[in-house]
This record gives sequence, C-alpha cells and structure tokens, in this order.
Amino acid sequence: MKVFCEVLEELYKKVLLGATLENDSHDYIFYLNPAVSDQDCSTATSLEWANTCGIQGRHQPISVGVAPIAVAPVCLKTNSQMSGSREVMLLQLTVIKVMTTRILSVKTEFHAKEQYRDVIKILLESAKVDSKLICMFQNSDKLLSHMAAQCLALLLYFQLREKITLSNSWIAFCQKNLSEYSESNKAIYCLWTLTAII
Repeated sequence: MKVFCEVLEELYKKVLLGATLENDSHDYIFYLNPAVSDQDCSTATSLEWANTCGIQGRHQPISVGVAPIAVAPVCLKTNSQMSGSREVMLLQLTVIKVMTTRILSVKTEFHAKEQYRDVIKILLESAKVDSKLICMFQNSDKLLSHMAAQCLALLLYFQLREKITLSNSWIAFCQKNLSEYSESNKAIYCLWTLTAII
C-alpha cells in the first residue's frame, strides 16, 4: 500500500507540473483504477464489478517511477483498510481530475497532453471508471461523493469534446434518477454533474 501511494503521489506531482510520463499509458491505469467494492454499488451485477475491479490482473505495470508492487488495493473491504483505501481513492480521483484538467488546458505541452489523453481514454474504456464514479455517489463519505461527481463531470466533458460515446451506465443513471422521484442524493449528483458539464 505504501509503494502504491508513493507511485500515485509521484504521478500527481508530474501531472500537476504538466510533465511528460516515462512509461506506457497502460501502466498508469493500474494505479488510477478506483477501488469500488460490490457493496458500494448495489445497482451493478457482481460479475460486472468483478471484471472492472479485477483490471490489475490483466495488465500490471513493470515500473512507474518507483518500483513494481505485488498487490494493489483494489476492491478493499476490511475495516482496518478503510481509511487507507479512502485516502488512496481520494488521491486517485485527484490525479484523474488534474490529468483531465491538464488535457483541457491550452498551457499543457502537446506531448504531455497526448500522453494524458491516452491514459484517460484507456481508463474510460478498460477500467469503466465512469461506472465506478457513479457508484461513489452512493458513498456516505461526502468528500468522496463530491470528488467523484467533480471527476465524472470533467470526464464527461472530455468525452463530449473528444466525440467519444458516453457510457450506457451514465445514460441509464440519468434516465433513472431524472425520470422518477428519489429521496436519495443520486438525483442531486446527477443534476450537479450535468450542470458542471454545461
């Protein structure tokens, strides 16, 4: 967990500065893939989440600035790891948010912008990060929910600018929560995200 956080922190510093990345774009997906457990998302099937949570088995990075890690904190569930996994998720969301902001900025150097664009596209396609962010709306942790909404708004805006088809999970989430009365915060996050995109 410590090495995982060190790699994320190093990636955050590089992206914050707009620096180019040394490794292949796929290597960074391993570190940016948010940990969402089955119980965090009651609307998705277990098989779907097993596939998205198990992404680290498909492509583990060789090295990203620090050292390879043996186990990533993916799909964590135990109480002893909850605060640690919360911090990791907040850092992951922050890196994704800053990376997307860097892509949309005219001040970012072209080569770095292209690398960040590749990372975000792969993250959207292979890790289904938008579905995981929607699940985080249901989290009782208000900061995590808010960060997930901000991150998703930026990713949706990125998809619209890049002319990438929006995910079915986002469209279904909007249709469900805007067409029926709901006492939960889902409709609020849906409207907040749409407003942020506009």
